[in-house]
Amino acid sequence: MSNPDGSGRLRHARDGLFSALADETRREVLQIAHEQSPTGVTKAELAAELVSRTADDGTDTVTDDDRKRALVDCHHRLLPVLADAGLITETDDRIVATDHWAFDDAELMGVIAGQTTDYGTDLDALFEALADARRRTAITVLEDRKQPISVETLASEVAASETDRTEQVRPALTHVHLPHLHDAGLIGYDTASRRVSYEGHPVLHTGWLEKPPEHGTHADARGRSPKPIPELARSGTER
Repeated sequence: MSNPDGSGRLRHARDGLFSALADETRREVLQIAHEQSPTGVTKAELAAELVSRTADDGTDTVTDDDRKRALVDCHHRLLPVLADAGLITETDDRIVATDHWAFDDAELMGVIAGQTTDYGTDLDALFEALADARRRTAITVLEDRKQPISVETLASEVAASETDRTEQVRPALTHVHLPHLHDAGLIGYDTASRRVSYEGHPVLHTGWLEKPPEHGTHADARGRSPKPIPELARSGTER
């Protein structure tokens, strides 16, 4: 799945982006690095700032041990994932945000910068759900349909945007992707009737998803062109 979408962004690259964002602390680290760029920030400075922002009782309770633990976490867990996603780079011992397209996405950066601790878990689940091109395609198809559809119909339309056959896509949807999307609260999935529907998310934007299939879709079958998807994907409160 290395084909670019309409904006030229590689699908697998977006997998890495959303996977990197599926962690509240990594999002905070990315926000700090972005704020300090292009000058950059040292790992020690970044760790100290991270602790001060995430401390439950404010900066007065932050200890040297807290900063050391944060530094180790940055070095071994947080920064490598952000670097692999192409979001940061380390130059002359300083962490600098790259020119990744995500920084030009106002909606995405607004979510990262405006997150709250209470909402963090929901964002983790959202970005993890988006960290797979097939799941993003499934959301696009379901959002466009407006009404529940069968798993078989969804598999056929998802397959239309890929090189796989419907019979290969269907088991992956049934056993992997649909349960994942359901757990994230993005879809309704009735396993008994095998029907699935889009539930939405208040911060999900369709620019983060895959383009809708253009060949062999339900729109083609009805003799009309697929209609454009609104900028903000419908949430359960916007129907």
